[in-house]
Amino acid sequence: MHDYIPTNEADKMQWLANFTTWVGINGASHGLSPTEANDLVVKTGNANSAFGDNVAAQAAAKAATAAKNTALAEVFAMARDFAQRIQNDPNTSDADRAAAGLTIHDAGITPTHADDALTIAPPLLLLDFSVRRQVTIHWGTNPANEHQNHRPAGTIGCQIQYAHGGIPTDENLWIVLDIDTESPIIHTVTDTAPATYAYRARYVGKNLKMGPFGDPATCTVSV
Repeated sequence: MHDYIPTNEADKMQWLANFTTWVGINGASHGLSPTEANDLVVKTGNANSAFGDNVAAQAAAKAATAAKNTALAEVFAMARDFAQRIQNDPNTSDADRAAAGLTIHDAGITPTHADDALTIAPPLLLLDFSVRRQVTIHWGTNPANEHQNHRPAGTIGCQIQYAHGGIPTDENLWIVLDIDTESPIIHTVTDTAPATYAYRARYVGKNLKMGPFGDPATCTVSV
């Protein structure tokens, strides 16, 4: 049976406002006392305040998450660029690399081109969830700027995985969204209430070997 109260929270609050107004005018004619009608008015006001506070908090959280993702993407893209330049500098010693936290390659082992995806730093992620029920996932070396973003040599694409409800503790809860060959990729969701999603990504080599996952990114999608 269809419920007369809408499921969407915004529509639900609109229904409540209309019903409360109607009860204030007509409730006495239908068996409701003035005290009961007034109690409904007070509780409706409380609900409106709580609803407004929640909407504001979600907006603030969304803005903070977007700002954090952008800041992280920008600074790590810069750090990776600097790290690569330092790695390629002939004056850089293995002691320098160790002190800077960079990879020290084994001089006796030369990675094959086919295995590049296993040694390339994983893609960075930047999530845009400004559109309802949609997350645009920018991935790559510089996801904050698609004009300067690129897929590293030796890879054919990037595997994107997601998890509903945030970063899971169980690896089996990650779901493959797709293997994308060019950033960005769009994930359309069907939730009827705001929902948190986590995403992670790894490069796919030309021999279809998977590289390591990068740090996951999360967002709360509005409906």
